[in-house]
Amino acid sequence: MEIGADLAANTNQQNNSRRSGNFPPTLWGCSFASFSFPQTEFESYSRQIEVLKENVKGMLIKSKEDPVQNIEFINLLCRLGVSYHFDSEIENNLTEIFDDLPNLLEKHDYDLYTLSLLFRVLRQHGFKMPSGECILVLLLLHSLHLLLR
Repeated sequence: MEIGADLAANTNQQNNSRRSGNFPPTLWGCSFASFSFPQTEFESYSRQIEVLKENVKGMLIKSKEDPVQNIEFINLLCRLGVSYHFDSEIENNLTEIFDDLPNLLEKHDYDLYTLSLLFRVLRQHGFKMPSGECILVLLLLHSLHLLLR
């Protein structure tokens, strides 16, 4: 019991002897601590966001016409951090691209950037793409094929 009382006394002494930071008062005052956002303005911004989301969804649907443009647009949405708003549309688009991938690669001569972007976006969204040396060999063979034409 005596040891516990001594520890409590030492702790109290340490707390009392602690120096103050003596920081100067803030230049901003306390105006941000009591910030309130008008509800009507908040609702107005919410409506604008919904309109913009519909516009972007339309752009995403329109980009389906060209698989490269679609992949680049999906990549852009992911990099901007807004792709979660369009998860189902992106998943559907990527599934269609993945299912048609052999035909796409056979019909078109894509450059190395496009192939690597296609590979990365599909891999990031959980599609089983070959990894490591296998894809590197495929990309190099495709590049050589384009150079020899």
